[in-house]
Amino acid sequence: MQRVAKSDKKYVPSIYEIEKLIPSDMKCGDCKREMFYIATDGQSQSCCAVLQHYRDGTLAITCMSCNTKHGQMVGDSYRDVPIGSKLCIKCKTIKSLSMFFVRRDSKVEYPMSKCKQCNRDAVRQWQLNNPQKYAANNKKGNDLRKLNPEKYKELDRKRYHKRKENERSEI
Repeated sequence: MQRVAKSDKKYVPSIYEIEKLIPSDMKCGDCKREMFYIATDGQSQSCCAVLQHYRDGTLAITCMSCNTKHGQMVGDSYRDVPIGSKLCIKCKTIKSLSMFFVRRDSKVEYPMSKCKQCNRDAVRQWQLNNPQKYAANNKKGNDLRKLNPEKYKELDRKRYHKRKENERSEI
């Protein structure tokens, strides 16, 4: 923590000052998530404890997620984001977490940085800018479906039922 603060030319607190800042329950003061010093298997990097320099001059130990939001938003306004909401980095608006696709490429699921609409717009733009690659990707996917139709029929059936279940739970 001290090394990073020094490299960013910020105030470097002593070890004793840092020890006083550490919350006894190891919960982030901003979002109330449990924090860890070092993430292990199954723990998200976003829950690691970091030193936060607020723009009003105060210091705190927060989770990496809140520290990252702090850098993306004006002032300390990230503290005003309601629980269950997130800032879209593309359109710079605060939206409900349901407006974000969920990343499932790691052991811990978390919302993507762009909202669904901005993500769709980016995909459409890529498709328009790369028509040959887009056509090649579609052809590759269609060829795989033709080689193993039973596998894809089963996957489509599972997706259909999962989508129907999600629609029922949202009502």
